[in-house]
Amino acid sequence: MAKKLIVLSSKELVLSFLINQDAVYKVRVDKRGASRLVDTIFKGKVKRLAKGMEGIFVDIGLERDAFLPLKGENYKVGEGLIVQLVREPEKEKGAKLTTNVKLVGKYLVYFPRGREVKCSSKVTAEEREKLCSLIENELKEEGVILRSSACGTEPELIKQELQKLRELWQWVQKRAKVLKKPQPILEEYPSYIRLIRDNWRDLEEIVCDDAILWNYITSFLEEFEPSMLRKNLYIKDLAHYIHRYRLYESLRSIFSKVVWLRSGGYIVIEEAEACTVIDVNSGDPTGSCHEENALKTNLEAVEEIAKQIILRDIGGIILVDFIDMKKQESKNCVINALQSAFGEEACGITIYGFTRLGILEMVRKKTGKSISRSLSEECPICSGRGYMKSNAMLLLEIEKELINSGHRVAEVCVHPLRYERMREALPTSLQVRESYEVSVNDYSISYA
Repeated sequence: MAKKLIVLSSKELVLSFLINQDAVYKVRVDKRGASRLVDTIFKGKVKRLAKGMEGIFVDIGLERDAFLPLKGENYKVGEGLIVQLVREPEKEKGAKLTTNVKLVGKYLVYFPRGREVKCSSKVTAEEREKLCSLIENELKEEGVILRSSACGTEPELIKQELQKLRELWQWVQKRAKVLKKPQPILEEYPSYIRLIRDNWRDLEEIVCDDAILWNYITSFLEEFEPSMLRKNLYIKDLAHYIHRYRLYESLRSIFSKVVWLRSGGYIVIEEAEACTVIDVNSGDPTGSCHEENALKTNLEAVEEIAKQIILRDIGGIILVDFIDMKKQESKNCVINALQSAFGEEACGITIYGFTRLGILEMVRKKTGKSISRSLSEECPICSGRGYMKSNAMLLLEIEKELINSGHRVAEVCVHPLRYERMREALPTSLQVRESYEVSVNDYSISYA
C-alpha cells in the first residue's frame, strides 16, 4: 500500500506525517535538541532494591532513577547492567526499563538475550514456517521477530542482517565496559527515521523542508536502503503538501475532544493520567429497534476510534463506553470489528472485552505521551484540571472569610478573570483589586 512521509520542521519541533490513502494516518513529534529516550540503550547502575514492587531502581543518567521490573533475576546495589528504556518518565513516574534489549533492522527485530522466534502476523502461515525454519538454524541462544519485509527476501540478505545486528550488540557490550558512569550507549533514531524503517517497503515518497534533516535522512538511507534515495526530496516550501493532505486540519483535530460520525453520532475522547475514556453517542435512529441502532452506530464508531487512537498515539488503558447492547452476539461483533479496524497496528493492542457495566476494556502499548500531550502545556489558569472553580463558589468562600475574620478588611485581590463578577457581587464599600499573581481558583484578603 503506497504511503508518503512528510517531515515538517520549525526552530523547536519536527513533525512527521505518515500519509496513507491520501489521508494523515500517523503524526509523530520530535523536539529539537531533546534526547530520545524510548528504545535507547543505556549503561545503568543499580541504586536500590524495591522488593515490595518486585523490581529495582536504576541510575541511567537521567534526573530520576528508572524502574526495572524483575522476573527472577538477582542484582546487587552498585552493580552495572545494560538496559533499554521502554517507557518515558512522566510527571512523578520515572522511566521503565527492560533487560530484554531489542535491535531493529529491515527484516528482523533481534533480541540478543531472547530465546523465541516469532513472525509478523501479516505473513501467511506457509511463509511463516519457511522463514522460521531458515532463521532457527542460524541462531545461537538468541531471539528474533521476522518482520513482514522478510517475506520474499533472499535468505542470504536475512542472514547478513542477523550477523550485522549481532556485531552491533557486541559493540554495545564493549562500549558499556568502557563507560565509567550511567549514560546512553546507543540512542534510538528520531521519529521520522523510525517511520521510514517501519514502512520502507510501502513508501513511495519522502519530503522534507529542512536541508539538515534531509541530509540526515539521506545518510541513513545510503546504508539502510540506497534504492530509496531517489524518493527522498528536499522541498523548502511544503505549502502544496500541507493543503493537499490537510496537515494543519489533522493537527487541530488531535486536540478536539469531540469527533463526529457520518450518521450524526459522535465520540468524546478524554485523556486522563490513569487511562483514556472514549464515549460513543448516537445520532438519528434509522434501525427498527434499539439493538439494531446501537450496533450500527457502534460499528461506525469502531472505525473512528481505531483511527483516532493511532493518529493521536494514545497508549495505556483505554475504556470505551459504547451505546448499550443487550445481546452478546452484538458485543462480539463490535470486538471483532475493533480488532480488525486496527489492522497492522493490532499487534500492540489487547482487547479484554466488555465489563458488567458494558464498558469495553483494552490496552495499547504505551511508550510515552500521546501527540496531544506532547504538543500541549499545562494551563497556568486551571493547573491542568480543564475546569476552574465557579464564580458562585469563589464568592461563597470570600463572603464566609469576610464574616469570620473579625478584622477590618482593606481589600480583596482576585485574578483578572474574576474581577468584574467579584466587584459587582461584593459590597461597594469593599475595595476589589485584580492581579495575575493570584490563582484563578483563589483570592487574597488584606487587612487594615
